Amino acid sequence: MNHLINWTLAVATALVLSTAYLLDGPSDHQAAIDAAADAKATQAEKRAQARFEKAAQAMCGDNAGWTQLANGSVQCLTKRGHKTQKVQL
Repeated sequence: MNHLINWTLAVATALVLSTAYLLDGPSDHQAAIDAAADAKATQAEKRAQARFEKAAQAMCGDNAGWTQLANGSVQCLTKRGHKTQKVQL
């Protein structure tokens, strides 16, 4: 009787351990969710950049150029490239 219980436990343990490979790594479903989240974040960044560019152009004027400075402000330029004003958005 003890041998039967031992064999049953050994087989059950082997079955459980043989399914461990199913737990490795993210599933295809999770990869699809991550890809969709990345695409959504990229679209949000593009929309934010477009809003920033539109606001900078409005602050500097329709015919003016502008460059973004390291501190987040905008340097307005004339059409010939001369600096006019700094604007903080």
